[in-house]
Amino acid sequence: MGRRRRRKVIRVVKKSLPKIFICPRCGARSVKVIMNAGAGKARVTCSICGLSAELPVSPSSQPVDIYCRFSDLFYARKLT
Repeated sequence: MGRRRRRKVIRVVKKSLPKIFICPRCGARSVKVIMNAGAGKARVTCSICGLSAELPVSPSSQPVDIYCRFSDLFYARKLT
């Protein structure tokens, strides 16, 4: 008599969005996005080179969206 085979458990790994980003100026992984939804603003700062900006936030914004806007402003030379 044969025995029943045990079925393998397949785990689905869900990727999460990053919380720390790469600085467009210095290239270090040190940019944090601090969101204040109550005030409708987000503060984006690099802890190494000191590059920072304050951007408006919509209720559906995620930190990734704010970082993309921040890097777009930097490459458009609107941030110093």
